[in-house]
Amino acid sequence: MVSFGAEIKKPAAFNYPAIPYFKTTITPSFYMIRLILCLFILLMFSSIYADSVFAQQVQPDTEQSLLPDIDPQDIEIRSQFQARFPGLRRQPILGFNPNPRVFQSDPNRLPFIEDEEAVMASLPIGILDRAEPPVYRKMGYSDPKIAFMRGGIGSEISPEADLFAIAKLNNHNWLSGSVNYHSSNGHEERENITTSFRLLNADINSYNRFSPRTHARFGAGVTSNFNHMPQLTTTVDDFLGVNTKVEQTGFRASTDLDIAKTPLTGIQVHAGGLFNEYSINSGLSELSGLSSEWGIRAGGSYSRLGNNINEVYRAKVFGKYGGIEPISGESSLWSISTLSAHYERLFNFRTDVKATLGFSGVSDAEDDFIFYFSPELEVKHTFFTGFNIRAIASGKPNHFSLAQVHNQNRFFDFSSTLRHQYEMMALGEVQLEPLYGTKIIGGASFQDIKNYLYYSRVEAPSGIDEIEAGYFAAQFEKANIFRVYGGFSQDLRPDIFWLSLDGSWQVPRLTDSDRNIPYVESLSLRGTVSIRPVRELLLEGWSEFVSGRRDHNNEKMSSHVLIGSRFEISLSDRYGVYGKLLNILNEEYEFWQGYRERGFQGYVGFTVLF
Repeated sequence: MVSFGAEIKKPAAFNYPAIPYFKTTITPSFYMIRLILCLFILLMFSSIYADSVFAQQVQPDTEQSLLPDIDPQDIEIRSQFQARFPGLRRQPILGFNPNPRVFQSDPNRLPFIEDEEAVMASLPIGILDRAEPPVYRKMGYSDPKIAFMRGGIGSEISPEADLFAIAKLNNHNWLSGSVNYHSSNGHEERENITTSFRLLNADINSYNRFSPRTHARFGAGVTSNFNHMPQLTTTVDDFLGVNTKVEQTGFRASTDLDIAKTPLTGIQVHAGGLFNEYSINSGLSELSGLSSEWGIRAGGSYSRLGNNINEVYRAKVFGKYGGIEPISGESSLWSISTLSAHYERLFNFRTDVKATLGFSGVSDAEDDFIFYFSPELEVKHTFFTGFNIRAIASGKPNHFSLAQVHNQNRFFDFSSTLRHQYEMMALGEVQLEPLYGTKIIGGASFQDIKNYLYYSRVEAPSGIDEIEAGYFAAQFEKANIFRVYGGFSQDLRPDIFWLSLDGSWQVPRLTDSDRNIPYVESLSLRGTVSIRPVRELLLEGWSEFVSGRRDHNNEKMSSHVLIGSRFEISLSDRYGVYGKLLNILNEEYEFWQGYRERGFQGYVGFTVLF
């Protein structure tokens, strides 16, 4: 409300002139309404002005912009992740990788269905190494670093010694050597009979590794043996005392070269040779003389892998050639040359097949050249762990050297003509392991042999009619041998008690003369038992039974049983002692007619490790 006539009082200090004025009265509600109305009008005009300005600024920018519209889904969010994971490759979350780590098939390939065998054949072939076995030190001995030596002496002045040594020249070359010696002053107490002998063999070998896949081995050896012939069968006293001694001096050498691409493939080359000389000194000049032989062998093979598991192709070439100079008669040459192709493969991880197709050319003292077919097939099938069967069929030629004949029969007369032989053989075998440590084997075989080698004593040697039987000569005839064999081994407690048994029964026949092969038994049994009650003591025992045989005159020879035993004690990790007993029953027997073998004999010796 406004009223006139109101006045305003001034302070006393000032003297203002009087001015007329209106007297006004303002209430609070009226004042607030006016203030709100003014603010509303001001905000409305400000908003209208800002919109007009913003529209003027945006319109030119929109018309002149060249940037494309941005889709929020195209925005890539990147981050700085500092963690590292070896072996993993981090890629952008939404990025593009031109080389994806996936195995892709050619989209243009012809469709096909792979069977299980084809899939397995495409897998790479590798060899799984067996785990390292636990360290096993027999008899408490430590591992020899340089050499191993065992020597002893037996009754009838019979020394024996075995020595083996090895040296590492560098990381690629090793050298080893061995010596085996055994001799005796003789065991025969009868008058005019000498049975002393000596067996000495020494070998040295060198192993060289030129590269991880190229290896070479070189070997050489010498032999120095002698023995005495059995007593002549005669009624003349002068001939009963004739003593004949055979001395052998020999040398041999060989080399092998392996150039391997894989453990199953590569090139293998072998070459070797030998020379042996036999000096026969007899009380009869007609039986004395000098015999010698030489021989060489060489061969090689090339192997490559197939596309299937354990599939190997191999080509082989091998040859053996030699010459023999007998005591009497003309010298002769012999040879065997073989060219073959070999194939082996493992089917279904159970059946292992090895097949060889070869051809051989043979010549000897009586045959200029004979051509033979030389196949070989071996199949081994595993039904399950512990049950295997094996079958073999083969045909191959062979020719014995004088050294091999003398090792078979040390009473060979060195005047016989040697011939080659061709053997066809078929074998079937079953292998069982019903329990851990128990192995059973059994099988049967049949052999058909052309020019089978057997021995018979010569009547009236060198034309001396007073001698009924001289020394043994080599004879050759067609033979058939049917054989059934079996074996059993049991490790009752590992390294504490174990045993083995094996035996065979056979029918050895000479087909042309329709009789048994001389000096070949029909039944043989062998057994061995080993006990180690403590680590430092080993006890062993063995026995052998050989049934009666027929000699060259088709007369029956008695059977015999041989029993032996041995023990060994390790006194320390470097030294030990041993002893053995041979022919404990003191059995009197003859292996070759006219020569009585040794009776009871005991040995004692020592063992040293360097």
